Amino acid sequence: MLSVIPNLITGLRFILVIPISVYIYQGNYFTALVLFIVAGLSDGLDGYLARRFNWTSEFGQFADPLADKCLILATLLALAFSERLPLWFVYTMLTRDGLILIGSMLYLLLFESNQALPNRWGKHYTGWTIALFIIILIGSSFNFLPRFVEWIAMSGVLIFIVLSLGSYFNKEGRDIFRKII
Repeated sequence: MLSVIPNLITGLRFILVIPISVYIYQGNYFTALVLFIVAGLSDGLDGYLARRFNWTSEFGQFADPLADKCLILATLLALAFSERLPLWFVYTMLTRDGLILIGSMLYLLLFESNQALPNRWGKHYTGWTIALFIIILIGSSFNFLPRFVEWIAMSGVLIFIVLSLGSYFNKEGRDIFRKII
């Protein structure tokens, strides 16, 4: 019975996506920040419990990264609609994710694999993205962070967009190209 706890925590993260997005759009950045941090901590907690007590499940292996992606995508769009991120930057992030999604689908179809492996640059990209969101929410809540801190975080995200896409194109992209041609 206790083995469902990680899945319930993942479900909580899915639920938190909506109020985080609404609070950002409404300009209640502090509440959005608190909920975003709770969602981030829940991600660490469900992973820890699943590994520590061997409470893993196929649902959890599918739902956990999906909840993370929903949280990041919804937060990104809410920050875009509330004009806290420039549209060119949002389009760049969405293009990266779209390219990786299409590439992953092709890879899974062509190689009959049941999962696409994330690369280390993609993990860094996710970390920088989360840090950027937290910086924006802190800056918007308290008005004490200089704007250049956001630009540094945005630069980190852009660097890891290039590195992660380069890695995917060099490995999985090359495999796909060889299989097609």
